[in-house]
Amino acid sequence: MAIQFVNNLDINQNYLEKAAIENLAADPASGVLGQLIFNTNSGVLKVCTTASPTAAVYTAVGGGVESIDLLDSTFVDLVDTGTAAIPELKASLSATGTTDATTYLRGDNKWEPISAIPGTYAWTVSDGGNSTAVASGDTVTFSGTANEIEVAESGRTVTIGIPTQSGLTAGSYTNTDLTVNANGIITAASNGTAPITPSNATITLNGGAGMAISGGNFTLNQAADETIEFDIGAGGGIQVNSTDVQIDYLGINNIITKAGTASTIALTDIMIYEDGDDSNVKKIAVSDLLDLAPQGDVEGIDAGTYISITDAGTSTPTVNALGTATPYVAATDDSKLVARDADGYAYVKTPASGDSTTKIATTAFVQSALTGLLEFKGGFNANTGDLDSPLTGDLYVDVAIAVGDYYVVTTAGDFFGNAATPLTPGDSVICQTAKTAGNATEADFIVVQSDTDLATLTTPGIGNVNGTAGQIGVTYSSGTATVTNLDRGSSQNIFKNVASDSGTAVADNNNDTLTVVGAGSITTAVTGDTLTITGTDNQGSLGKNVLLDTSLAYVGSNTSGGITTFAVDVANASVFGTGITAVNVKCEVIDAATSGANAGQTVYADVTRGVDAGGETFGTSSLNIAFSGTVASTTYRVLLTYLG
Repeated sequence: MAIQFVNNLDINQNYLEKAAIENLAADPASGVLGQLIFNTNSGVLKVCTTASPTAAVYTAVGGGVESIDLLDSTFVDLVDTGTAAIPELKASLSATGTTDATTYLRGDNKWEPISAIPGTYAWTVSDGGNSTAVASGDTVTFSGTANEIEVAESGRTVTIGIPTQSGLTAGSYTNTDLTVNANGIITAASNGTAPITPSNATITLNGGAGMAISGGNFTLNQAADETIEFDIGAGGGIQVNSTDVQIDYLGINNIITKAGTASTIALTDIMIYEDGDDSNVKKIAVSDLLDLAPQGDVEGIDAGTYISITDAGTSTPTVNALGTATPYVAATDDSKLVARDADGYAYVKTPASGDSTTKIATTAFVQSALTGLLEFKGGFNANTGDLDSPLTGDLYVDVAIAVGDYYVVTTAGDFFGNAATPLTPGDSVICQTAKTAGNATEADFIVVQSDTDLATLTTPGIGNVNGTAGQIGVTYSSGTATVTNLDRGSSQNIFKNVASDSGTAVADNNNDTLTVVGAGSITTAVTGDTLTITGTDNQGSLGKNVLLDTSLAYVGSNTSGGITTFAVDVANASVFGTGITAVNVKCEVIDAATSGANAGQTVYADVTRGVDAGGETFGTSSLNIAFSGTVASTTYRVLLTYLG
């Protein structure tokens, strides 16, 4: 968004350095007299010579040539050899041909030899070997030959062609007889003699094996243009249909018998079969076929002590091992094989607690035997929960715990992040409630501290709180100390030092009072325990936002000499108040629009204080804002700051 200047800009004859005129691809529709633009399309600096909001006219600065159209005529070509600013036009003849002292320019824009003008020419007649000069006025005669070349002239046109031959009649000829002379000219044509007709000899075709011959052998009469048909008859294993031939699998001829003599089948022999999955014909070796066949029949199979049989009388009985259940059921599993789950764990009967025989001990048996015993696990960092090597994991977030698990603190910290349970090296924790990984809490452990030190300012421990008679009182209840202030200021300084630009107030007495007094435009008020400080100076740096609206009592306007001046009375009570002079007021002008691209934009006007741009005096409190042209009321606002 460009900065708006709403009054003339006087730079007091100073240079306008590194400035550029507004670049536009086309002349704008609006403009005021003297407005400059640079047309980037034509590369010309232009000035508005006819002002209009919709039909402004822009003319090249200096009245120079804006553009030149180069138009060629029939005989002259026009070329611009200069620049856009300084065109140089060069004209030249556009005629074709070579120019010299022997040529002339014809009306069709061609250079021709003068000798070519009718009545002034000479030429030569040649047959490709012999040549004869023809002078102006001489006649060249074209002659033909009898029955070979015919020459005719009409209207300066010479026609050369082949003459009509005598004895020839136009038409079609059968079995044509032609007569041609030595020059290739046809001199005679007539109907000729018909060709010799073939004899009525008969060609006989005998049907061979596998060919069905209806009515005997095939015969072909050459003279009668006969057609014969060959029929393929059915053979051994072959079935012939109306449109195809297929292998015959029905009746007595249901196999192709035209094969080699049978021999002992070998494992490497190949057999053809139809695949039941895709219906395609495929081949298979005999050895592969035998692999697919059952290698004998199961005559029978019986169940054993730990084996069950299903479908014992079939060729494919099912054999099952009788294993123990999970969990183990004594009533049914005592005589079964030991079964394992997917993880490889076996399930057996748990011996009685205290059984010292050589029976296999289950997990349940061991846990029962160890109930109530402590199991030392290792050390851990009480600050983070990390277990010491060789252990891995975090005791607080991802370790499963069992009753009796015993851990010792090696690095101090708050147990489970609780500052009320600080642990130091040597302290220990014992699991009292089993939890799965990630579910342990502080309450699942018993904390055993190895020692308790005296408390310091930074380390919790054993300590005591003592009071001071008449000043600090201390009472205990269930291990909690309550501290009470018994003085309330009778023997204490309420404040130490209060510094200001006029000196420092020092509290040197228990009953000293700090008094806050309003001055100038500051007032104070006390309500209960609340002190309120209020600024009453409306001339402060917060300033004023004044709409240049002539309906306001403190805003006036004047239009003269093409300038509109608004005057704001800054001494008005609605602005800064009595006694204020305009020379102590800072002013910024903004667009008063509340929407659109220019809303709130800073603009630049001519601001004076005390008098307007025309010299009219408004008084020392008058702030004057002058705009070029006629400006309507409420178009702009001024932001005012008092700096007195």
